[in-house]
Amino acid sequence: MEMNIKELFEVGVSFESAVGVGTKEERARVVKNTSRINLPNDLVEEVKKFDKEINFLVSGEIFCPDFQLNVSVVKRLCDLNQNFNMSVISITRGKKFLASILKIENYKAPTIAVLDKDMNVLGVFEETPKVVSAIGNFEEIKLNYFKGEYLIDTAKEIVDYIKKCN
Repeated sequence: MEMNIKELFEVGVSFESAVGVGTKEERARVVKNTSRINLPNDLVEEVKKFDKEINFLVSGEIFCPDFQLNVSVVKRLCDLNQNFNMSVISITRGKKFLASILKIENYKAPTIAVLDKDMNVLGVFEETPKVVSAIGNFEEIKLNYFKGEYLIDTAKEIVDYIKKCN
């Protein structure tokens, strides 16, 4: 069986449904992380003014701290702009179908495919923002990362992908 990006998007669930299957503690962390997303006003205005449809196909699950942090940022972006849609698929579907479509050899969750209205890939976010991935020793910044200090970096990276939409 094969699935394309459009089919994966269609079988996915809403952010709320994906979060809803989590434990009480996992759901509470999403709420806490969301409260830490303090986007700069210029970024908020830029997102609000974007007038093209953008789709986010997320492969990840609520138990994953990287999902709790970074997918909450995508949810915030969707809340700011009615042209933005999100669909969440399981890590298993991500590994089985999305990884090969996106040509990802070392799959990491969450994987967020930023898509235009025709489901063309504008960019791919994998696990953490690139600024975090570039740090050689994650242990040095781990506490700050999990406190949400890199959420703005996630937002900026996602918005950079969105800007590729013609």
